[in-house]
Amino acid sequence: MPSLADASAQILAAGAPVLFADTCSLLDVIRTPTRLLRGCVESAAELLQLVSSVPPQCVLVVGSFVPGEWQAHASATADELRKYLARLDEQAAYFHNSCGALGIAPPFGRPGYGAVGLADRLLDLSSQLLGRAIHLAPQNDTNLRAFNRAATNTPPSGKGGESKDSTIIEECLEVCRLLQAGGFARKRVFCTSNTDDYCEATKALHPLLVTEFTAVGLGFTKDLPWALHEMKT
Repeated sequence: MPSLADASAQILAAGAPVLFADTCSLLDVIRTPTRLLRGCVESAAELLQLVSSVPPQCVLVVGSFVPGEWQAHASATADELRKYLARLDEQAAYFHNSCGALGIAPPFGRPGYGAVGLADRLLDLSSQLLGRAIHLAPQNDTNLRAFNRAATNTPPSGKGGESKDSTIIEECLEVCRLLQAGGFARKRVFCTSNTDDYCEATKALHPLLVTEFTAVGLGFTKDLPWALHEMKT
């Protein structure tokens, strides 16, 4: 894990747009079918191409908490998808059995959603994105600011909230400050689908975060397709 200063130097050297992704946005790749997240898988696959190209066309960055959170939840998220696909297969079986009992011949065969390996492929895609990202190292001053956010219920730490999201944000903001000081002119975008903590009831970014994001030239997106669009425009 590079320090925030070293990470900023890597981004400046790459000279490509930078996307800060939180854990939710990476897990969304796996749970796309269960949540009907339109365009998420396609965007994740394209993002992987962008960050893997030589030279990179986009730099992906994750906060210090993200790798551990991903490891804690990714396998269970993939298992949820497997159960969902199994239910689809069961429902399809009822459909075809009912048709057979009534002498109806559907013009398509019985599907086997669970047999095609989709959950494993999506888990791998999400894992590859995490593997291609710059993993920020924790830092005392950003940790302290994150704890203060949590103690004062400052977004994204709501009442009784943890400091994980606040730590991710403080690290992201600090990297953006360093990029700004280094004359970085490319886009900086943060992506999360966690609108409960980051947004108001209207699903718009909380005004306090708007002020902080604007001050360091950081954009806000709520899904990977939106984030990818920002990276390319």
